[in-house]
Amino acid sequence: MDDDENPQSRGGKTRAANLSPEERREIARLGAKARWEARAKTAAAAMGELPRATHQGSMLIGELELDCYVLEDGRRVFHKRGMARALGMKSEGGNVFMRAMQRKGLGSELDENLVERINNPFYFKPLTLDLAHGYEAEVLVDVCKAIIRADDALQLTKSQDGLAAQARILVNAFAKVGVTALIDEATGFQEIRAPDALRLLVQQYIEAEKREWEKQFPDDYYDELNRLYGSKKLTKTGSGRVIQNRPQHFAQFTRRHVYHPLENGAVLEELDRINPKINKRGTRRARFHQHLTEGYGIEKLKRQVQEVMTLMKVSDTVAQFRKFFDRRFQGSYQPDLFD
Repeated sequence: MDDDENPQSRGGKTRAANLSPEERREIARLGAKARWEARAKTAAAAMGELPRATHQGSMLIGELELDCYVLEDGRRVFHKRGMARALGMKSEGGNVFMRAMQRKGLGSELDENLVERINNPFYFKPLTLDLAHGYEAEVLVDVCKAIIRADDALQLTKSQDGLAAQARILVNAFAKVGVTALIDEATGFQEIRAPDALRLLVQQYIEAEKREWEKQFPDDYYDELNRLYGSKKLTKTGSGRVIQNRPQHFAQFTRRHVYHPLENGAVLEELDRINPKINKRGTRRARFHQHLTEGYGIEKLKRQVQEVMTLMKVSDTVAQFRKFFDRRFQGSYQPDLFD
């Protein structure tokens, strides 16, 4: 022990050593908040009076609530912490959002202007708080578009698949309703509309978009297929990205063993009619499951997937699976020239 150390200093160290991890995190959070507010006040003094919010509210995006504001200069703004939440990141901190935008692959799709805006959220005065940190609403839309471009270019990692799916959900829903109109209603700024009219509308769009991208075939389904066919579970794209191996013949397997048994082929026939192939490669405009009804249709599909997975797990070869399948579904298996 340092002989020059006073009793108060020793007592402080003892108390610090006895703190729980949660208490330490809370002390650190409060300290960071105090430092941030001090910097904000210094910035405000240097720049003059901060922009003020004239309206504020909470906008629903799926199951999330994002604090949003209309400033006196007309800008529509999201709170900084909401950016990470909107994109489905586990941590809701604004700095997590900023770090995610710097990750390899995604960063290359952000132009200099957008990077500048991401790295420089601004201070403003809400109605109920001394200070807040925010981004203009358009930043979220532009970020989502950049994520989608990176995903289309196969630049994202597998761990970012959820980020890409959420970005598509948001962009598609915003395109249908308009982010400015949503914020206007959420804050009460747009008084000529009936209360909650646009908010309820966007909830419908969000749910529809979520189901469009929802995974109806779990990764285990394809892992079992790779095992039965003796193929590798993983493969590399041309850019070097490692993804789950899903050869084209898996689509034929799914067609015969998952979709064909639904109502003895009647469902598959209708899906072929409303979602036909659009080129020689067999590409379709949508996945089959996107045309099934949310309740009855999707539930029937899920049960059939589980039936097929159960048979796959007790089979050692594709031939053995087909025998089990044919016995279970009494001749539903339909061989073709590609078997």
